[in-house]
Parts: sequence; C-alpha cells; structure tokens
Amino acid sequence: MKIKFILSFLVLIAFETCGDIDKKNEDDSKLLYSLIALPHPPDRAENYDRDVKIITRRGQEFCDPDSSDQDLNFYIELLKTEISRYPRGYWIKAGVEYVQLCRNLKDGSAVAGFMHSATNTMFLNVPDRIGNSALDYYARFFTIHHELTHAVSYSFLGPGYFIFDPAWGSLNYTGFQYGNHYGPQQNHPHPLEFSHPLPGFVSLYATTNHVEDRAEIGGGIMGPISDYNRLIQFCQTDPIVAAKVNRTISEWNEFWPFSGAENSDWKTKITATAAACNG
Repeated sequence: MKIKFILSFLVLIAFETCGDIDKKNEDDSKLLYSLIALPHPPDRAENYDRDVKIITRRGQEFCDPDSSDQDLNFYIELLKTEISRYPRGYWIKAGVEYVQLCRNLKDGSAVAGFMHSATNTMFLNVPDRIGNSALDYYARFFTIHHELTHAVSYSFLGPGYFIFDPAWGSLNYTGFQYGNHYGPQQNHPHPLEFSHPLPGFVSLYATTNHVEDRAEIGGGIMGPISDYNRLIQFCQTDPIVAAKVNRTISEWNEFWPFSGAENSDWKTKITATAAACNG
C-alpha cells in the first residue's frame, strides 16, 4: 500500500512540474487525480487468508533443490510449526507467499536464508542431516524469524527502509556508525551469538547495518528460547535494546492490528516481551 502511494505521488509531481500542458494532458491529469482518489479496499485479515506454499523440488539459481527426503521432511515440519505461531495470514501480508527449501543456498556466498521480495519468496538452507544436529536445528529456528522480520519491515516500511531509516538509527548511542564493528572479512567465529557486544546491540552481526539490526531483534523475540532469554536480560539492563524491542513490537502490532490475534503464540510472546522489558 505504501509503495502504491509513493508511486502515485511521484506521478502527480511529474504532472505538476511539467509547466505548460495542453488541454488533453490537462484532462489526463484530472483523470489521474480521480483514479488516485478512489478509496483503497479495506485492509482486513481476510485479504491474506491463504496458506504459505512450501517449495522443495523446483530448481533455482540460488541453490540445489535436491535435499534428502529425511532432511526436507524434518525442516518442513519445523517450518509449519513456526508459521502456525503467527496469526493466519501474517506471513502473506509480509509478502511471503512461498518458502523455497534447498541445499547449498548462496546469495553471493553461502547463507542460511534470505528474503527475495521480488518473487515473494523466502529462501532457507536445509543442512544435511539437520535432524541429527541440535546446533543446526536452533540455527534454522532463528533464521526463519530473522528472515520473516526482514519481510515484515519491507512490507510495513516500504523499500526505502533499506537505504534510510532515521527513526531506528536515532535509537543508537551518540557517535555510533553501522559497519565499523564487524565485517564478514574479519572471520569472527561467532558473529551471530547473542553476546551484547556493544550498548544497544544483541550481536556483532546486528552492528552491520540497520536492516540486520532490526532482524536480529525480531529473531530474538520469536526465535530459540536461549536467545530470547538473553534478549530479555539485555533489555532489562540496556535502555537502547529495550527501545529497539519496544519499537519492533509497536510496529508489529500496527502491521497486524486485526482481531483474533490474541489466540496466537505471536501475540502471547510479544505481550510478555513488552512486559518483561518494561517491568
């Protein structure tokens, strides 16, 4: 909705700055105004009432789709469980129509997951023998919610947030700059660990940029219980982390304001998180 409004606004600016326009263009301008003035359909939960499609065997440029049936089935059940924790339609409104599961996922380099908004697809890597590795299991658990946070932010704030997010940046301590504390070239052994390396940040990876900072907070809220417990500890002692958690929850509530969410694990979790961070 925000994207459509921005595009319409830019078109209107183009019309207004054209200077001399003939009668036909003037009529076209009036027609455009009337079309833009038409009311948009109400935003209702029913608009998003459909299942997320899980794709397992489609070839993609980003990955090898040929995981073992055992690994795929394990991940599918994990994914279905995590999707069910949110209100029905939440993922769809976030722009996640599809989830592609595959081996050896790459986006320039090997990655655990990423959101491809152009195709409304979340890509998730399926490690070999995932059911036999607790570390792989919890890493995938976190990745699902990290990537979903990216999708929600994109849907709620619009694509411009990738470049410019002053409201989020204003929460950081004076003088902080993203990108000065961690980079992939540094080969840090545990950049994703919830270690509270700096005031306001739950992980080193969160210091990369504001987009990842947001997603690390979201992954902490809805991800593994060990990360969640650390997040609560951080927000109870660090007012910047608390402010980021509160902003995230406020935006999520605004993103999904529909009745019926009270029965979801998502609503229970964010309500408890807000109480714990502000207690």
